[in-house]
Amino acid sequence: MPLRPLTLGDLYGGVLKAVRGNPAATIGLAALTSFVLLLPTTALGAFLAGVSGTDALGTAFSGSDTLPDGYALSLVGQYLPGIGQLLAGILLAGFLAQVVGQAVLGRKVGMGEVWRATRGRVLPMVGVVLVTGAAFLLLLVAAVLVCVVLVMAVDPQGGGGIAAVVLLVLLVVVVTVALLVLLWVRWSFATPAVVLERMGVFDSLSRSWELAGSPRRGPFWRIFGIRLLTAVIVGIASSMITFPISLALVAVVVASASGDVDPGTLAVAQTVVSGITALLTGALTTPFTAGVDALLYVDVRVRTEGLDIRLIQAAQGAAEPPWPVTSP
Repeated sequence: MPLRPLTLGDLYGGVLKAVRGNPAATIGLAALTSFVLLLPTTALGAFLAGVSGTDALGTAFSGSDTLPDGYALSLVGQYLPGIGQLLAGILLAGFLAQVVGQAVLGRKVGMGEVWRATRGRVLPMVGVVLVTGAAFLLLLVAAVLVCVVLVMAVDPQGGGGIAAVVLLVLLVVVVTVALLVLLWVRWSFATPAVVLERMGVFDSLSRSWELAGSPRRGPFWRIFGIRLLTAVIVGIASSMITFPISLALVAVVVASASGDVDPGTLAVAQTVVSGITALLTGALTTPFTAGVDALLYVDVRVRTEGLDIRLIQAAQGAAEPPWPVTSP
């Protein structure tokens, strides 16, 4: 990594170099983590879907208006791989922050070193995700409640009142989206702070809030643009991976609707396909996303705190590294 403020090309190039130069600790670790967490959740999900899926989907295909007893259990089973994917994503964000942090110091680390350095940070990483997820959820629930109150308060006979409520609902939606973007950007460095700076949950959130700056000053809009572009790129790549598998699943659904496939088998197949796609996308795209966030964290510290000077001094032995060096 060049010891200067990074351009977009430097960021993406640095992440790709880190992945190519250390595939075991990036793609390999991502694949292993995804497999370990997705295997039990997918197996349990397939079991639940298989037990209850025949009755649930059979009722759906028969055109009944009532939901069968096994419908909820089948639905839970089909979404269990998503829980495994979420847990894998939490761990991988920390793992990749550690890999990139050591790469910035000129060190190449293996899977064992990464795990020893980050295993004590797992609970804080989970805590960060729970706190931020709760904040996002509360914000969405509050927005929905406000919109419901506005709609219920409107007078159906007054055209002007309806127009005013529509405008107010649109205003609530715009404000909610703006607040979600604000939190998404300002808490983007919480995981690197947890792993590299060894901070707790709320200290890391406060640290990320400070580093990202506000919409009126600091690197806020640059972080937003880079993270949004990265999400688009990763979304396109994930679609290219999952599209053929989803197409095959659609073919199975059509065959099942025509009576050629048992509905319970279809529920199991859908759960297994969800697990496979989550494994592939987690192993191939998560290292890039997490690596961009980690390197962007380093870049922001270079721009705002002169981290490049400290890195040069650390390389010369004149100062301590900005974060712990992983021992072999």
